[in-house]
Order: sequence, then C-alpha cells, then structure tokens
Amino acid sequence: MTIKYNISGPDTPLKDREFGYPVRHRSKVPFSPEIDISPEVARWNIEIFRLDSELNRFILTADDYHDLISEAFASNIHQSTRMEGNPLTLREVRRLTRGTFRSGFPRERFDFPSQEIINHIGMYILNLEDRQWDEEFVGSIHKTLMSGDDASRPGMFRDKRSSVYSDEGEELFIPCPPEHIEKEVASLMNWCRSKSKSHYPVISGSILFHEFESIHPFMDGNGRTGRTLFHLYLQANGLPNSKLCFIEQETVSDLERYYELLGRADFYQDYQDLITHFTKAVRTSYEKAVERFKEKDLLSSDLDEMSKRILVRSREINSDFNLNEVRRWFENESDFKLRSRLRDLIERGAIWEHGETKAKRYRFADPMGPLQVSIDRILATFSRGQHGE
Repeated sequence: MTIKYNISGPDTPLKDREFGYPVRHRSKVPFSPEIDISPEVARWNIEIFRLDSELNRFILTADDYHDLISEAFASNIHQSTRMEGNPLTLREVRRLTRGTFRSGFPRERFDFPSQEIINHIGMYILNLEDRQWDEEFVGSIHKTLMSGDDASRPGMFRDKRSSVYSDEGEELFIPCPPEHIEKEVASLMNWCRSKSKSHYPVISGSILFHEFESIHPFMDGNGRTGRTLFHLYLQANGLPNSKLCFIEQETVSDLERYYELLGRADFYQDYQDLITHFTKAVRTSYEKAVERFKEKDLLSSDLDEMSKRILVRSREINSDFNLNEVRRWFENESDFKLRSRLRDLIERGAIWEHGETKAKRYRFADPMGPLQVSIDRILATFSRGQHGE
C-alpha cells in the first residue's frame, strides 16, 4: 500500500483537506449518518432485488445446489480469512466447505486455520429470525468466528489502545479508544435496529461494516467479524440469496482501493464512494450467480413439461405429497407416466421419496434442510462452549 500522510492544517475545512494516513476514528454517539446516493446507485440497488428474486426461480438438484453454494461460501470465506493471514489455499477451503455441506459439521477440533473455516461456515448460515442486533450479538459472532484462537480473546471487547499498520509498519488507522467501545457499538447497533431499514440493505450494510471497522472493537478478528456482519445483514434484510454470491471476490478485488475507501469514509465523513463500491460489487456478484445457476437450472434443461410442473408444484407446497395428489395435478395422465416422471426426478436428486407402495410419499428435495439441522446443533454447542469436548 502506498502511504500518503495528511499534511493539511487543523483549520483547513474538512472537504478541502488532503487525504492521507494515519486516519483517526471519530466518535459518533448517537450514530446518525448522513446518506447521499446517486440515481445510478439507486438503480443498481433495485436491480439487486430483482436478481435476488430471479435466483428463487431456479430449481437445482441437491448435488448441484450443494456444489454452487459451497463454492460461493468457500470463495467468500477464503477471501475474508486470507486477508487476515489464514494460510489455507482456496482448494483446501473448498475441501473443508464441501465436506461440511455433505456430511455436516465435524465434532472434532482442527488446528485454527482449518477450524476458522468451519467457524465461518456456521455463521454464514446462521438462523437470523430471532436474533437481536445488539452488542451481545456482535460479541457472539466474534466468539464463534475466533473460537480456537484464544489469543484473540473471542467475544471480548478490546481493553487496550491499538492502531492498524501496513505491512511496512506504517500507522494507517487509529481506532476507537477502548473506554468508548461499548457505547459506540451499542449506538451503531441501535441505528441498525431502528433506522437502517429506511435504506436499501446494501447501503445500510456497507455503513454498518464501515463503522464497525472504524470502532475496531476487538483485539483481532475485526475484519472477519465486520464482513460476516455485512453478509448476515443482507440476508436478514431482504436479500436472502446473497449467500449464493461471490461478494468478497468483488469487494476486495483491489485491496489497496478497498482500504483507501474505508479510510476516506472516516477522513471525510462521507460514505458515497464506499456505498458506490459495495453496491457495484454486490450487483456484479448477483449477476454472476444468476449465470451460474442458469446453467444448472432443471427448468431450463431437457426435462419434459410434466416433470417441470411436478417440480414447481412440489416446491410450492413444500411438504409431503402422494401419487393421488399428483393425479389431481394431471387429471388425464396415466399412473405409469406419472410414476415414470417421479422416478426420473428422484434419480436426478430433485425429489425425495420415503415409504413403500401405497404409503409412499414424495417431497421436493430442499438441500438446505438436513444441513440446517447440523448447523443448529453445532451452533448450540458453540454457545455452550462445548464444541470439541
């Protein structure tokens, strides 16, 4: 990173000052940011909502869905953890991610580089319905992500002053003093609960991420926790399919620019460039996700129309159904033809079956169902501090 020091005088108006390092965190209690976006950014955010809905349209086999979602998770997690020194290659992260999606969460402890990947997978699919977005939630995310690295004091706010340095040892950023961390995090999360939803989720999520990084509440793991907060915020606020997108690949493709945007937002107290960057990155990641899913979409494949209608209907009801119900969907078709289509969909992994003969039942193959059970179980052990015991 190229270092440029701020040589403007203290009486120079903020907008006229020359940006440079080190940048210092500015207290914002109560947190009430001024948000200004261009018409172009507004259009991009509307497009993101459309693309999120389009991802719901595709129907994939469980195997294809697992492959695509695990690839997205692996890419995002690798990008985020690599920036903080995790030595695992993308191939190794893929192996851990795919293994977790296929077999559930392992009970044994790994060394921290591998354990960190497992920790991230759990947080990326966290059930957010009953979560209170407050400082306790922030602490629980950090505690889970950094579980296995005791030196980072998982879940505990920083109690010492610190600075962020470049690889060359130059001071880049001076974060919030430790005595103010708790009230600043509380103020930020209060805005997140009460006022952030008046803006597009990518916009509020970008600001949430920036301010969290500016406060820098933990000794270590702030970047990983902030990026996880951003992902969870999008999922909780109208963009559930953001988890299918390679967001980190787009946001941090130019690391020097990424860090400069964070610094400039602090220096000038202006979020516009940062918001533009994040919105464009998320939109691009959604466009690429749609293309990946389109290639595997069963509704765009060589399936006949009857099979496609069975798939769509089974996903709509999202519960068990039997042959009698399928007969009502296709009143003039033979049982032989209906059974043939069901068998083909079962072989493709798009529908599950259980029971025998007249008691046989079918169900749309929701690939996230079994995995979520595993996630909930392991996250429960995390919260009790019993994982790996």
